[in-house]
Amino acid sequence: MAAKPPFNRLKSYTPQAIYNAPANERKHVLRRFWFPAVILLALAAGGLTGIIAAYQLNYSQAASEVAALATYRPSVVTRIYADDGQTVIGEFALEKRIPLKYEEIPPQMKNAILAVEDARFYDHIGIDPIRIAGAAWKNLTSEKVEGGSTLTQQLAKNLFLTREQTLKRKMNEWVLALQIERYYTKNQIMELYANHIFVGANAYGVEAGAETYFGKQAKDLTLEEAALLAAIPKAPGEYSPTANPAKAKERRDLVLQLMANNGFASQSEVDAAKAKPIQLSDSAYYQPPQATHPAFDYVVEYIRQDLEDKYTTRVAQTGLYVYSTINVAAQKKAFEVVRAGLRRYSSGHNGWRNSYETIPTSSADSVPTQQELASYKYADWYRNEYEPGRYINGLIMKVESGRDEATVRFGNYTATITSADMGGKGSPRSDTLGLRRRMQKASSVESRSIFEAPGNTTNTRGSKHVPAIGVAG
Repeated sequence: MAAKPPFNRLKSYTPQAIYNAPANERKHVLRRFWFPAVILLALAAGGLTGIIAAYQLNYSQAASEVAALATYRPSVVTRIYADDGQTVIGEFALEKRIPLKYEEIPPQMKNAILAVEDARFYDHIGIDPIRIAGAAWKNLTSEKVEGGSTLTQQLAKNLFLTREQTLKRKMNEWVLALQIERYYTKNQIMELYANHIFVGANAYGVEAGAETYFGKQAKDLTLEEAALLAAIPKAPGEYSPTANPAKAKERRDLVLQLMANNGFASQSEVDAAKAKPIQLSDSAYYQPPQATHPAFDYVVEYIRQDLEDKYTTRVAQTGLYVYSTINVAAQKKAFEVVRAGLRRYSSGHNGWRNSYETIPTSSADSVPTQQELASYKYADWYRNEYEPGRYINGLIMKVESGRDEATVRFGNYTATITSADMGGKGSPRSDTLGLRRRMQKASSVESRSIFEAPGNTTNTRGSKHVPAIGVAG
């Protein structure tokens, strides 16, 4: 028969009474209260840990950095306005960025970002255990490496961290992501991300990306264009639509399919978008000039230098609105009159003066390939915005020796230059022959030279006639 515990004769459970009780009764009492005591100690320790953690979250460096985002002003475009206060005559920036409000970001652009970056964005707190577990499983069961970062984590990495692959950096990324989710709404986070991402070609954010690659505003993007912009940030160099169009299309089609898989677009819409080739604006291939028109080149450059002298480069090129006294019509007229006068003077005194420039090539024999010739871009050709009477530079593609003709390309247009177009003092024919001798002397340099000469040209691309697009300078 089991022994009964000793009869408890304690009148109270004060520390003094327990201390004065017999040894067997004191042991019984301690056994009776040890579990509640452990629970109380655990709760106290947990509460203290929570207080310390909350203090660290609120007053740590990460918290201070994230809170500062409320007043964060990223580098944006500085614009120069004419005397009407509305016409932009020039712009420059360290980073081409045109910020949008959340409401101004088109839905299909948001959906493309969510599809490829974080489809569960609105369902987690900055860190997504389900996404992490899924990525870990895929990494273990397949050869593909997949990350488990959320959109918030990527924003934290882009704003505050380096790209080093270390556990410490990853832990900091998690802490910052949690802090960002504490301070900002999901829509604010999406807005920050859409305005901050780098999409190549010195363009930051979806609005600048839309203007750079497609020559339009983000609100006018088609489904496949939005998917391409969302595809580039993972690796702007590798998925550049200008440098690697095949890889860019493959990545774009992946984004489109993810949009269908996650219910952001129908499969029929996605299939139709996949069938379309990537079509880019000419502005995607080279940096736009600072001035919106050649007539404003000097003015805009003068203003830029003056601003940098007064406020430093970082201030001058980060989102200023500069209002000048330049009258658009008067400036353009003055520009045209002076250029025409200089041409007349040059024609009557010195004859035609050429200015050859060899284009770069990776060919061993210094002769560019047909692909290099076809893809070459020149600043004068930006957006193919040609005007009658304007002089621009052209790329000599070929010279016909027997007919004294040269085939010249101006952006998307091709023209034929004859001896009659080589006006100026002296023999036009000798000018043309001199041009041919100069090009032949350098081993088919005719296929890789920029030259300049005034005159009218006829466009041989289609039936449209483009007068006075000329051949330069």
